[in-house]
Amino acid sequence: MKKVWLTLVTVSLGLTACNDNQILTPPTETNPPASAAPSSSSALPVSASQIEQASAPAEVKPAVSSGNFLADAAALQAAEDALKALPQFGGKPVNVFQTIHFYGGSHPRITVDIQDPGKPDNIDHYEFKDGKWGDPVPVRISGDGRMKDNVFPLNEIKFANIAKIAQTFSEKATEVGAEETTVDHVYYSLFVPTGEKKWYTSDIKTPRAEYEFEFNKDGSLKSFKKR
Repeated sequence: MKKVWLTLVTVSLGLTACNDNQILTPPTETNPPASAAPSSSSALPVSASQIEQASAPAEVKPAVSSGNFLADAAALQAAEDALKALPQFGGKPVNVFQTIHFYGGSHPRITVDIQDPGKPDNIDHYEFKDGKWGDPVPVRISGDGRMKDNVFPLNEIKFANIAKIAQTFSEKATEVGAEETTVDHVYYSLFVPTGEKKWYTSDIKTPRAEYEFEFNKDGSLKSFKKR
């Protein structure tokens, strides 16, 4: 069985197909976290395509935290509620295509590719920034894999749980004496070849060691260990 895989490179989107005995590189964005999912040099070259910028904001405009977006459970929950309330979904289940990214820092935002509930073979790119969701932008995909192998229900995760991850990151980073104690990128990803889904963050680095996290689906800490 063949499966499709999406790779994001700046504003270009593309995918590739592989045979069952090949392992594909997981989805990443520019400057990915160090603890990204496993990759392999056996992945086939990606055929890139361009997407256009969203032309207008969505009507729903939840507030965004004035501090660290990834630590603000209320702002994260507002973003999730606003996404589900978009008129194009009409109360229908929302399916994510492989990965959803959350960013904090000076440019808080969320980026996600979502299956069109009315046309399941279509994927649209959404971005949340400045307190609102932009219009959907069509994503061009290629490959003969099965779409159902590449999506998961948005309801599997709660955006507000990222605040738990952010707090744990800060506590552990402080505990081991890391200079950077604030996480600025968290993402939840489906690794298509195995069906595994989990949270990822950047690793914690000190002058003498590096540490990595593993989180449960609800954002609670599963493991924290030296690499």
